[in-house]
This record gives sequence, C-alpha cells and structure tokens, in this order.
Amino acid sequence: DEDIFWCTADIGWVTGHSYVVYGPLANGATTLMYEGAPNWPEPDRFWKIIEDYRVNILYTAPTAIRSFIRWGDEWIAKHDLSSLR
Repeated sequence: DEDIFWCTADIGWVTGHSYVVYGPLANGATTLMYEGAPNWPEPDRFWKIIEDYRVNILYTAPTAIRSFIRWGDEWIAKHDLSSLR
C-alpha cells in the first residue's frame, strides 16, 4: 500500500521543504507537488488533484480550507475524495 502524500505548502518556505520534500521521501511516501494558485483554472483545483492522483494524506493550512468555503460545496461534491483517509 503506497501513500500519496500532498502538502500544499509553498516550497519556498521551511514548511514546504519539510512536509513536501524531506518528510514524505524519508518515510517512503510518494509526494505530490503542484504549481500555481489553488483556484485556477477553477475553484475545484484542490479536489480535482486529490481525485486524479488518488491522494490519501492531505496536509494544508486551515486558512486555505476557510477560503474554499466561500466558493460553495458544489465544487467539492463533484469529485470522488474517497481516497482520503
């Protein structure tokens, strides 16, 4: 069973280095990286990435989740997020 770990932190910050690169790789997990804004080209970009890559461990900032609330549940509902633990 292979973990697909996704930390949405900016790679330019220590959190990005620690949780996007060093931590997952040191523990044998596959880590996912993305480039760009979380809401481009559509507000469901995070949820589409989770669905497309079958991410099972997500680490993101509460601030990011709070910002998604304003876009509504319909963007989340159209994706299969069953891979998340």
